[in-house]
Amino acid sequence: MIIDMFTHVYPRAIYDKVEKVLSSDTYARKYIDPIPMLFDMDKRFRVMDKYDDYRQVITLVSPPIEAIADAEQGAEVAKVANDAMAELVAKNPDRFVTFAASLSMLDMDKAMDELHRAIRDLNAGGIQIYTDVGGKCIDHPDFQPVFEAMAEYNKPIWMHPGRPKKVSDFYDEEESLFDMWQMVGWPYVTSVAMMRLVLTGLFDRHPEIKIITHHLGGIIPQHSQRIANSLLRQIRQMEYQNPDQEFNFMRRPPIDQVKMFYGDTALHGAVSPVRNGIEFFGVNNVVFGTDAPYTTIQLELDMMDQLGLEMDAKQRILSGNAKRILGIK
Repeated sequence: MIIDMFTHVYPRAIYDKVEKVLSSDTYARKYIDPIPMLFDMDKRFRVMDKYDDYRQVITLVSPPIEAIADAEQGAEVAKVANDAMAELVAKNPDRFVTFAASLSMLDMDKAMDELHRAIRDLNAGGIQIYTDVGGKCIDHPDFQPVFEAMAEYNKPIWMHPGRPKKVSDFYDEEESLFDMWQMVGWPYVTSVAMMRLVLTGLFDRHPEIKIITHHLGGIIPQHSQRIANSLLRQIRQMEYQNPDQEFNFMRRPPIDQVKMFYGDTALHGAVSPVRNGIEFFGVNNVVFGTDAPYTTIQLELDMMDQLGLEMDAKQRILSGNAKRILGIK
């Protein structure tokens, strides 16, 4: 069995709702229309049919709801999105294992209401969050209720990068040029969010929490030793600057806590970086993910064959770890 743990959709119901609340068709024309497999399930299923015993976990496509709608609109969009994805899963259990519910966290009270509704009433497999909410890093205390709730539910969090084009790469520019905000900005901001969650004690408060990082933990696996040394230095600086504060969450090296995240294999078929990611996270903390429809399923499966893994390790990544994370017997 193959469980693709990170794929994206944008069903027609969401499409129509976003166009209505935003009173504009610019969003759909720019981000959705060029990729019909986001909303045309017949086309999507024809591709999926090429692979035996292959199923997907679906998440709402980027950008974050918070980036396209205000707090009130966002709550409406999240509700429609979750209803639509729950319906897709219910109607197509042989295609979709589950879905990760969407939230709009500009209004945390409404976000928490939707989180509970999605998990309890819609049977969502977990939730999808982004590395920031309106420019505020996900490690901010405002967002702690989300992590507390997901730890209590024992359901995973899918974490997608959220760096937008308006965040420039250099001080003298007004925005990121040549799509660098996405090409290298996303792996960067994923890594920053992960390390900040560790440094602010997430795994001390919730040691069993499950967070799946998109694109195999960003740049961390490729720079793990440098990052390990830098994180230790950062802890010493924090202790020096705050002598009265106890940093009890650093009973283990911070890099070991970074390894408590999960990573998906969605690196568009690149063999060596995936091998590095498996070495960093360990075979039990890596799940198969394609980022479909932004790359091909075949490319990712070819990559899995080229890794040269033993059969047990390969099967854990293809489905075993996903079953454990999702609670599938």
